[in-house]
Amino acid sequence: MTLVDSNVAMDALDAGSPFHEWSQERLAELSDGSGFFNHVVVAELAGRAESEAELGRMLDILAIRIEPLDNRVAFRAGQAFKAWIRNGGRRGAMLPDLLIGAHAAVAQTSVLTRDPGRFRTYFPELDLITPDNEHD
Repeated sequence: MTLVDSNVAMDALDAGSPFHEWSQERLAELSDGSGFFNHVVVAELAGRAESEAELGRMLDILAIRIEPLDNRVAFRAGQAFKAWIRNGGRRGAMLPDLLIGAHAAVAQTSVLTRDPGRFRTYFPELDLITPDNEHD
């Protein structure tokens, strides 16, 4: 199982992205149903859509299922957020990466991303699939 980060989904949809081909290839590898988004990723994709219908088309093109968050994920994300604040991070809204990372940690799955920084810091146990290193 692999949780797909929003940056990979956005790159797969953007033919002008330098990560377009890499992202499309990785998503094709997950076409067997082993990849998933959560609603945080869907919300980030929605920020690029002009309508719900367009978001629906984007999700149809990507063809990745969506798994909801639960209380275990919320707790783990909250603990990571507390550590973020202790490490000098700004207070305010929960960081999407922490919710995505917590979901992957609770589900004991890997994360497909091109931005591994916060995942490595706050969820060091995660297997990260990145352009630099297919599995960290």
